Amino acid sequence: MDRKKNHYFYIVIGQIGFLLIVIAVLRYILIIDDDIGRGLTMFGLIFIQSSLNFMVSKFLTGKERRIFNWSFFSVMAIIFIVGFTFV
Repeated sequence: MDRKKNHYFYIVIGQIGFLLIVIAVLRYILIIDDDIGRGLTMFGLIFIQSSLNFMVSKFLTGKERRIFNWSFFSVMAIIFIVGFTFV
């Protein structure tokens, strides 16, 4: 059971790190108009998210993955809506 809690901890830490990177990229995109930097950051975020999704699929059951994905995408949607509303 302790090992499973350890997996949850690292999955949540990885997703929080991803969210912080997304917030930084949103600020970067909104402040600086750099097309190459924008493309590189988007590809980087796609690669990081795909590796995190692989990790989640290995450590969580189907029901846990659905709950985790819905909560993660809800937070992402709120961040994007708030980020683009107040610009």
